[in-house]
Amino acid sequence: MSTSVLLALAASLTTAAPESQSNPFDQALSQPSGYVVRGQSPMTGGQFAASAPLTVPPPQDNTTYYQPGYTDPMMGGGTVVQPYGQQQGYPSPITQDPWLGGAATPAGPIAPSYGYGVFGPQPQRFGWETRADVGWIPSSATSSPAIGDLEVLEVDLESEYTSPSGAGWVYSMAPQFNYRSLQGPQGDPSRDLPGSLYRFGLDLALQTTSPAGCTFEFGFTPAVATSFEKSVSSDAIQLDGRAVAYLRANPNWMWVLGVTYWDRVDDLLLPYAGAVWTPNDRWEFRILFPKPRATVFLGTPNGVPTWMYVEGEYHVESYEVGIGPVPMSTDDSAKVQFSDWRVVGGLRWEAGWVTTFIEGGYVFDRKVEYTSPGNSFDTDGQFIGRVGFRY
Repeated sequence: MSTSVLLALAASLTTAAPESQSNPFDQALSQPSGYVVRGQSPMTGGQFAASAPLTVPPPQDNTTYYQPGYTDPMMGGGTVVQPYGQQQGYPSPITQDPWLGGAATPAGPIAPSYGYGVFGPQPQRFGWETRADVGWIPSSATSSPAIGDLEVLEVDLESEYTSPSGAGWVYSMAPQFNYRSLQGPQGDPSRDLPGSLYRFGLDLALQTTSPAGCTFEFGFTPAVATSFEKSVSSDAIQLDGRAVAYLRANPNWMWVLGVTYWDRVDDLLLPYAGAVWTPNDRWEFRILFPKPRATVFLGTPNGVPTWMYVEGEYHVESYEVGIGPVPMSTDDSAKVQFSDWRVVGGLRWEAGWVTTFIEGGYVFDRKVEYTSPGNSFDTDGQFIGRVGFRY
């Protein structure tokens, strides 16, 4: 059979073969779909041809997010609530440094950090927080006149309760106890110091944030400070107060403007003002009177966050004390005031539920002032060491 005949027969068989039923999956894949999946069905041409998932809605189109409604079983089963319909607020800014190494004094707190990195922002810590500090100033000579040596042991305890109060207000209540153990000087009845001094205080504070972002703090601290050598009188009562405004200018700068009043032998009305500068996420400078401070974050050696700091402080405290017989006087009690300047450096660590610090430095320009019939004197500069805990 010739080749041409074979080719003609093959062609006739192909033409005569019945058309087979196509696979339904093949039909579905070969026909255009009416559904478009965003980011997975890009258009092949035109202005909005896409080669990747869309990140914004096309023009003249809206993207809405459905907020499901639920029935609240605690409200009778008939109330529909929108769990995403209301924005949750944030607690008021912090108004106290929980790791502050200083004693519990009215001028100690520092309000909102609002910084970044290891210094903030930090919300208020509601509930109870306890602070315990112990300090020691070794024996040092007295002068003007020289009447012996003076050694001081300091113990400061405070337990602060912080809670929110309506309309964005936050209040705190902090019972305080301070103890001073004094060794010397003795020999001059008009300048004798008791062996022990006690102070019982209650720091009350109220903070709020204005719509403009300025935080206000008002504080009042009544206290009783005495040696208990004589019956407690009005000389033992102290009424301290403060009013401070904190204005956050930007993440790096916060301005502080306020006053504080200390009820001592000398009634002191002092500025509580300055600035807090956070140049980066490791450094913080509190350029403030009466307690400036510079802190740097060192990292986490052995897994424990560690800070190093240097600070100064103008420190004043007073007590009612008993005095021995003084010629030409029938009064047997007086108020005594201790004032000095302190410069210390130290380290603090944050280890879970407890934080601690240890510091050392120098205390100078030390003055001991009495009301009549006591007589004042000075004390030489000396080393000071302190250790404390927060939990």
